[in-house]
Amino acid sequence: MKNLFCTMFLLLLILPIKIFAISQQSLKKYPYPLLTNDYGILNIANLKRYVDGMIPEQFKWHITGLDYWQCFPSKNVTVWYDKGTYDPYDKVIRSDPHISIKTSPMVMHEYEPRRNFSIDYAKEKVAAWKRLMKNQQYVCVGGAFAGTRTKIVNGKEITEHGWIFENLKTKKGCDSYFSGWCK
Repeated sequence: MKNLFCTMFLLLLILPIKIFAISQQSLKKYPYPLLTNDYGILNIANLKRYVDGMIPEQFKWHITGLDYWQCFPSKNVTVWYDKGTYDPYDKVIRSDPHISIKTSPMVMHEYEPRRNFSIDYAKEKVAAWKRLMKNQQYVCVGGAFAGTRTKIVNGKEITEHGWIFENLKTKKGCDSYFSGWCK
């Protein structure tokens, strides 16, 4: 009886990893939504979500609006919110939470939600992202590509790729713009 219990316990520990990890078969079925290594963070549901009801395409810098996942070393990721501006209609200060990723000295990825929030909610979002990223080696961020621009910072030309935020996920958990998108 003790051996059966131990076997069942080990099976329950291993089974979720087998069921939810991205396999080579999954990548063949959904080859486009993942642009980088996922470091064991994503699952097949994450890939499927970005192609449901769409004709998926391989990522191209000149095509915007399609959702993709990218995963980065957490040390290269900064989350923050801007000061915001007063909205006289809603009588609240509105702010955008941001995810900034430096992939090289001259290349950045900037993720922003599709609309701004009250500054209190933006602060909550950033706090949630920081909790998810704390003590994590990698973080995956999903969103729709919005375009590329260059800007001059301290006399250097920086390429900034803009993305519309959908999800942030680590091995600790997930946060999503849309309810129910974290699996």
